[in-house]
Amino acid sequence: MVRQAPPSRGMSSDGAQIARWFSALPVCTRFLIEATGVLTLVCGLHLLPGHYMALYWQPVMRQFQLWRIVTNFLVTGLTIGGVIHMVLLYRHSLALEKEEYGGRTADYAWFIMFCMILMTCLSWFTSTPVLSDGLLLSLVTLWSLHRADQIVNFFLGIQFPARYLPYAMMTMDFLFIGGFPYAAFYGWMSAQAYYYLSVDLPSQGGLNYIPTPQLVYRVFGQVRRNDPHAPNARMASTNNPIPQRPGGGNFWGQGRRLG
Repeated sequence: MVRQAPPSRGMSSDGAQIARWFSALPVCTRFLIEATGVLTLVCGLHLLPGHYMALYWQPVMRQFQLWRIVTNFLVTGLTIGGVIHMVLLYRHSLALEKEEYGGRTADYAWFIMFCMILMTCLSWFTSTPVLSDGLLLSLVTLWSLHRADQIVNFFLGIQFPARYLPYAMMTMDFLFIGGFPYAAFYGWMSAQAYYYLSVDLPSQGGLNYIPTPQLVYRVFGQVRRNDPHAPNARMASTNNPIPQRPGGGNFWGQGRRLG
């Protein structure tokens, strides 16, 4: 009797490991990576025209193509620049959601939504159709604000404190796209506004003017804490700063055009 060779488990085992790694990601980071990856592939392979994902106000207002308000944040180029974008998105979102927002998924989701709402309003004035770079810069800016003195590695091994990372990335965007990086600038502005209103001001005895809405807590099955400053209490604490990690290699963002 001839025995059949056991089926190869290499491919299935690798696939299972990837699936376990992906399912173990925090909720918001998993959504951002999955949505950006899928939409980028769909547009990059020309299964759908890229301009269907961009924020053009005429079809939004006249044809009610409301998905554009969200999808323009979740699509990048199917290029090396797009790969770098995805890596940076993953690294900074994962760090924020696990550290500053550990156990506070609703608060992290609210930060992302706040930045997206503010960037959408700002984009009205400059007709900026794709704000994915802005979303990335908002995450990088908040990440750097909590690690201001941590040394990071940038292009060609240049090192500097993390507080300067958003400005370095916007400068690189300016050089690559040959114009003012409105999307990245809006992302930086949005994160700075969020940090001031929800962290700086409450830490100085003021009110948190943008608390996480109760609806967001309900969506994520969480409960608002009794202390009105609680959603950001750990972030605003100066007595127990977030431990900083040595090093931290980083790349840069790059402007992209769809369609």
